[in-house]
Formats: sequence, C-alpha cells, structure tokens
Amino acid sequence: MKNAFGRGPEAACLDVGSDRAGRPTGADVSPRRALGTRRGNSDGTAGFDSDGRCVRGPLRGARSCGISRLAVFRPPFVLGALCIVVPLAWAKWHARARTLHSISAIRTELAVLVGGDPQDRLAEPEGNGEVVRLAATINTVLQRLDQAEQRAERALDRQRQFVVDAAHELRTPLAGLRLQLEDAQMYPDDTDLGNLLDHALQDLGRVQSIITDLLLLARMETDSQTTMEEIDLTALVQEAVAHRHGLQEVRFHLDSPVKVCGVPSHITRMLANLLDNAHRHAVRTIWINLHPRGDSAELTIADDGAGIAPTDRERIFHRFVRLDSARSRDCGGTGLGLAIARDIASAHNGSLHVEDSASGGACFVLRIPLAANR
Repeated sequence: MKNAFGRGPEAACLDVGSDRAGRPTGADVSPRRALGTRRGNSDGTAGFDSDGRCVRGPLRGARSCGISRLAVFRPPFVLGALCIVVPLAWAKWHARARTLHSISAIRTELAVLVGGDPQDRLAEPEGNGEVVRLAATINTVLQRLDQAEQRAERALDRQRQFVVDAAHELRTPLAGLRLQLEDAQMYPDDTDLGNLLDHALQDLGRVQSIITDLLLLARMETDSQTTMEEIDLTALVQEAVAHRHGLQEVRFHLDSPVKVCGVPSHITRMLANLLDNAHRHAVRTIWINLHPRGDSAELTIADDGAGIAPTDRERIFHRFVRLDSARSRDCGGTGLGLAIARDIASAHNGSLHVEDSASGGACFVLRIPLAANR
C-alpha cells in the first residue's frame, strides 16, 4: 500500500537496492548515487552510514571532518589570528624588556652605592609594580644596615672610652698602694704599720668599688631580658632613707602607694647612688618628694649645696666625670654613680636630669612610668 504522504526514506532506500535490514544490495546501487548518499545531505535527507545502514540526516564522515579542518587555514581566519597574537606577543616582550631594564638599573645603582655614602638610597621609580616594591625593600634593608653599623660604631666608641677611663681610674689607687708598700719596704723602721694598713685597705676598697660598678654597667648593657615586676617605689625610698646616717636633715613628702614596674635591686641601687650624691654635696638639708605626675612617677632629690652649672648638667652623667668641687678622693666616689643611675632609669623607660633647687643647690628629677601604664 502506498503511503498517502509519498514515499518515505525506507522506500527510497529500497529503490536504490537494499534488503529489509537497510543494507545496500550493491548491484542496484550506482557508485555515484551511493557516494552521494554516504556523504549525507545538509537538508536532512537520508543516507548510509559506514556500516551500510540507512539513516536520516547529514552524515559526519571522515571527508566532511577533513573539509572542516581545512577551513581553519583559510586566509581570513589566519589574518584574524595574527592580528591578535602578534600584538599580545609584542606587549609581553615589551613588558619583559622594561622590567629587565629596571632591574639592571637597580643593580648598577647598587654597585655604585657599595663604595659610596652609607646614607645614599636607591631612586624609587613611580608606580606600584613589583620593581617599585623591590626598590623600596632594598632601601629598607640599606637603612637597617646603616642603623646597625651606627650602633656598632657607638658600641666600639664606648668600649674604647671605657677601657681608657677604667685603666686611668684603676691605675690611680693601685699606684698609691704600690708607693706606700715600696716606701715601707725601704724604710721598715720608720713605717707606721697601722697607718699603712688603713691606707692600703682604703685603696683596695676603692678598686673594689670601681670593679663592682663596671661589672654592673656591663651587665645592664648586655642583659636585656631581665624580668621586671611591680614594686612599691614609696616603700623603697623610705627604706633607702632609713639606711642613711648623716649630719644633714632629710625632709620628704611621699605619696603612697606609688607603684612602678622594675627590677628591685636596680631601683634600690639607683636610689642609693642619688642619695649618696645628695649627702656628699648638701650642707644642712635634703628634700625628697615623690608623687604621680600624669602617667609617670616623679621623684625629686634636692640639696642646698653649691649646685651644678647648666653647662655641666649633662656631663656629670658621663662615666668617670667629676666636677672640680668633687674631685677629692676623700669623698669616696668612683665617678660612676650618676652614670649608673641614668642607665637604670633608661632601662626602665624613664629619665633622669638635673634642675635648679629652690634652695640654690641641685635637684635631680627622676621619672618612671607607673605600673598601670606599662
């Protein structure tokens, strides 16, 4: 029976010669027509696949794929690809060349800085790229190296000055002791043994004091990991005053409690040095005041002595420095007391300086941060 809508693809397949399975018979199919049906048509007509089965729609055979691949190499496509790839390659090469040029300029400038002024720095280019950050990092490293070199130079200068001052200060009592012993050896009958021993013990005590102070200074410079604790500064001042026995009258006004963070042994040594200095120069009275001021504890120790000239108020904190009025060895000072006091104050993030006293003498002002503000 004929289909009312015309012959379908099955009938078309049978017309060219096929069996019921849809396979071509071979003899009834012309080569030209079989080739046409196997290639497939773009309008959706039937054809044969590689196994000889009748299928609907276009076939994607090896020949059609080859034709599609050949379309890639057509002149319009190649020209468009070149228009995209060539500018990208040129931009990449240009950026790389500019980066290498900047790095080469930095290397050349660093070579000049090696033998030049340590204060010189690289010229940082504009922008925020990797080369800019590299130049900034190199300048930071150069700055830290310069700071480290300056610290090393200051440490070396202090060491040299320390050796000179220590040799001079130790040589004086040792030379006096040697002179007395040689004189006693040459004239044993004229030597007062008791007087000789007293002077020898005084000189040895002075040597021992200098060595003790030098060891304390060296320990404070090298030991930066000392554990601090909260201490009552008012109680330490009262205890230090109670252990002082002198002809001068001590008047004090202390707020209680005034607590700071510090090393108790160091704070005690600082107070002892300041009180020793006040007793050494005071005529009749010493005034001690302690009270909070802002975020710090302020301690003032004033005397009614001769005072200190403004030009000498920083020099007295140098090691082994004595003013003309205090150069007598009978005073018993080593010339390190005030230097130790300032170093201890600095180690506690504080300060120590000299002002004029209301009585005309010197007034030492110590400020240390309160415990609540550390």
